[in-house]
Amino acid sequence: MRVTFLTALTLSLALTFTPESAMAQSSGATVTKDLGCYGFVPTASGGIGGTNTYIYTTESSVVIKGNGSTSLSCHFNIPAGLEPKTTTRARGFLCNTFLGSTTDSRMLASSGGNATLTCRIRNRN
Repeated sequence: MRVTFLTALTLSLALTFTPESAMAQSSGATVTKDLGCYGFVPTASGGIGGTNTYIYTTESSVVIKGNGSTSLSCHFNIPAGLEPKTTTRARGFLCNTFLGSTTDSRMLASSGGNATLTCRIRNRN
């Protein structure tokens, strides 16, 4: 697996926003929504493009399960002109969150102008 470093996915801007947070009673999970999230439009070969391909959203959610496993999901509207000609995917890149870093990551961008970022940090116990 090829690991590509991408520090732009850092959620350091999350503190700028007032997140919506809720505790899920049955699973003991904490869900936080609407944090700042950076992504990118993957190249046709599955790589990370130039700096002009970075995208931003606050449509995000972070789920922290009772066992410590964490999932970050962000949904993007790709600005006009940055959409790929066909659906593009990247995976295995370094995804930095305020809860830690992982390479269990995926970025998907469609020619229709939508993109999704998923990063998972699994409990190491």
